[in-house]
Amino acid sequence: MSLFLLKPHVAGPEGNITTPDIVVDRVFVDGAAVPVSRVTHECWQQAESGASARAGYAIMALGGGALILPVLVLSAGPVVVARKAWRLNNLDGHVGSVTLNGTALADIELPAAVIEAGGGVEDALPRGYLLVKTAAEATDATLADPKLGRALTHRVILQPVDEDRWGDARPRPRYSVGPTQKDVQHFI
Repeated sequence: MSLFLLKPHVAGPEGNITTPDIVVDRVFVDGAAVPVSRVTHECWQQAESGASARAGYAIMALGGGALILPVLVLSAGPVVVARKAWRLNNLDGHVGSVTLNGTALADIELPAAVIEAGGGVEDALPRGYLLVKTAAEATDATLADPKLGRALTHRVILQPVDEDRWGDARPRPRYSVGPTQKDVQHFI
């Protein structure tokens, strides 16, 4: 069984932060199941020429109510989830006015519809589920809550796979010897 340990910092409406560790064992992107091995917190991603990302939000099952967090889904497959989240029940009554990159969730798809499609009810999901709803192409995702005046921002950096970040400054390899009880011939 493939698992991912999601480690979000959950910000409450008064600024309180909790940090649960949540096991993810099922992932759905826009309703389609994807391998859990694609989920990562890693914001620096190597990408081939022409790669892109779609901004979105994710809904995650948790005992005290579902979480909502920004996410970016890369065209090559990785699902890069933020380490910042809100409790969905703290958005009751105004979740439709919460925006993803300036577009209201009511115009994308409300979390309740995503949860219902994933087999959940209200803000309760089957344990271990991560449901992702994507929107427009972007390399950053910002969930903004205008009523409480707060925002969660997540960004991914796409580094071309054929680019050598070291260039001519790449260090030369060194030969090292660990602990041993005999003489070792050095070749340097």
